[in-house]
Amino acid sequence: MMKDGISFVVPVHNGARCVEESLDALIADASAYSAATGRSFEIIVVDDASRDGSSAILRRLASIHELRLVEGTGRGAAAAINAGILAARFPLVAQVDQDVVLKPGWLSALAAELDDPEVGAAQGCYAADPQATLFARAMSFDLAERYAAIRGDTDHVCTGNSIYRAAALRRIGLFDESLGYGYDNDVSYRLRAAGYRLKLCRAAQSLHRWREGLTGYLAQQYGFGYGRVDVVARHPSRFAGDVVSPAPMMWHPLALGLALLLLTLAVGGAASGGPWQPFAAGAATVIAVLMLERLFSGVRAARRFRNVTPLAFPVLHLLRDAAWVAAILMWLARFAAGRPGRPSHSMRPRPDAGS
Repeated sequence: MMKDGISFVVPVHNGARCVEESLDALIADASAYSAATGRSFEIIVVDDASRDGSSAILRRLASIHELRLVEGTGRGAAAAINAGILAARFPLVAQVDQDVVLKPGWLSALAAELDDPEVGAAQGCYAADPQATLFARAMSFDLAERYAAIRGDTDHVCTGNSIYRAAALRRIGLFDESLGYGYDNDVSYRLRAAGYRLKLCRAAQSLHRWREGLTGYLAQQYGFGYGRVDVVARHPSRFAGDVVSPAPMMWHPLALGLALLLLTLAVGGAASGGPWQPFAAGAATVIAVLMLERLFSGVRAARRFRNVTPLAFPVLHLLRDAAWVAAILMWLARFAAGRPGRPSHSMRPRPDAGS
């Protein structure tokens, strides 16, 4: 491995919608950083069995720019990232997702965090895209509000917008390829357990092209919820979450699950002529408390970011909680049936262009 420089690793699966925009921004920022510092960089793109025209786009870009194309095995994002890390020549690995668009100065700000040898990884921050749809904007503002509460070090570095110390990743055994959503939580917890510090760098900004529309929102939230159960199964002490996903966020779907149980009992009681009002009142109370808590958070975020989108938190996050409840129930059903976990259970691929 070479002593200086940065290796970018970009896993791609059905990324035709935005991968060119992502790589163009990455190349521009990396080139500017290299010109200013003299540090070398390489870009490794792992094409993980794409079926939507991504492969042709990547081959065209590789004929124009110095991209190293690696064929993935189609076993999921964690395996694709590991393939890129194993191919990397430099001691720092910048992992950028196919739907992340770096803003100028991202690499300069984030690489500086790794000057401290105790830091194993550092993450940038996603900026809200005013041109995105409601659901995508809401996810951006929700995440930004949670980031705003972090002071000092973090205990969760999110992949897709981060730089890792390659030696630290190799020391802990790289990413867990059996995980879908949640593999970044898992590797963060293992880096912390190995003694490394993790940093959040607000100066390193990028845009995230979240899935659009209600269907995309619910699919992504289902994946987040399912992946979170996978992570908690491996790290039970993280039942209450971490600084990026704090305890209230973790407990919300459990509370909604209780409300749904009470509603079921109310319906059963009414159908059988038994008492149902206490169950219905209990369910209504729980749901009201959840929505009030989200309204408070939404108002606070709306004031902080001077944007009305977070005022939709009460309704959107109730939908998120419902998606998490469905994910938890599916995880429990598979566990009870003795079915092994797969990355695709949580991280379902974006549809290809023909679907």
